[in-house]
This record gives sequence, C-alpha cells and structure tokens, in this order.
Amino acid sequence: MNTTTTHEMTPAQRFAADSDIVQRTLKGDAAAFDQIVREYRETVFRVAMRIVKNEEEAQDVTQDAFMNAYRKLDSFKGDAALSSWIYRIAVNTALMRLRKKKRRAEVSMEGLPISDEMDFVWTDLSAHNVRGDEAAENKELRGKIAAAVEELEPKYKDVFVAKELDGLSLQEIADEMDLSVPAVKSRLHRARLSLRVSLERYVEL
Repeated sequence: MNTTTTHEMTPAQRFAADSDIVQRTLKGDAAAFDQIVREYRETVFRVAMRIVKNEEEAQDVTQDAFMNAYRKLDSFKGDAALSSWIYRIAVNTALMRLRKKKRRAEVSMEGLPISDEMDFVWTDLSAHNVRGDEAAENKELRGKIAAAVEELEPKYKDVFVAKELDGLSLQEIADEMDLSVPAVKSRLHRARLSLRVSLERYVEL
C-alpha cells in the first residue's frame, strides 16, 4: 500500500500488502494501523451512513468498527481482501447499533438467529418472490431464508448483502471490495444460485 493503490494491485500484490500491514500492526506498529484507518475510513463511514442514516451515529459506528477490527485483527487470515474483511465488520457494527437503538432483541427460529440484516433480506425476498398469499407471514419460511443467507460463504454473503441490504451498485461493490465488476456479478450469481437450491420449494430468486 505504498505508491500503488489497492485498486491497481494484482491479487498477489494485494495479499502481500494486506499481510504485511496486518503483521506490522500485530507487532505493535501503531503507524501501520493508522494507515489502515486512513485507507478505509471513508468506506466504513459510507457503509455506516447507509445503515444508520445519521451522521453523528455513523461517526460513532466508524470509530467502533475500527476498534472492533483492531481487536479482531489476529483473526484475519487473508482468505479475503482486507477491504472486504473491514467492510464486513463495518456492516455488523452498524447493524448492532441499530439493534441497540431499536431495543429489539434478536428473534430465534429453530435455534437460528434472525438479525436486522436478515430482516432486510427477508423483506426484499418476500416482497415479490414468495409463493402463496400467506407465505410472507410464515415464520418458518422466514427462518429458512435467514438461515440460508447466514450459511452462504462469506465472500458470497458479503456481495449479496451489499447489493440487497445496502443497495450498492455493482461498481460500488467492486470499488469497496477491491473486486472487478465481473467478479461481483459472479459472486452475486453464485449467492443467488445457492439460495435458490436452499429455498427452491418456497422462493424463486
């Protein structure tokens, strides 16, 4: 992450750069983590604003997200780009903020939590695609949709949630996750195929 931006790097270069800055941070290099914050602050703030829709709260979410990222940095394995890993933390932190604000406890269906994130996905899927007049009120179906999305591989779930929850365009997702637009399309397609297999009895995606 020196003179070459993450968007200009090859996957191998990006992996090396991500690994280097993470390892330097874990070894106590405060400047390395400051670099991470500078690199991704704008992205995290945009994600927070789209979810909490309040500038002051989005600033708080941004700060909390980087604190969470710092605490969890030793869990970063490099199987996804650092930008995608931080994006996921930002989304989760913002959604947690919403849950606290609304004082709404998570609902459990057959032992599986349905988070605010899954509420958004449920609303999107059920609005047009659920078979049967009363299906949208079916808690069992809601639980199945929530579970199916939760079980997606992280790289597919991240893209699906960015598109369906955050309402990002393909180009915006590509920019924020350091992917090409074709790669975003491919992951979104894979996510929908996986959900179709899991939910074909109930939903047409």
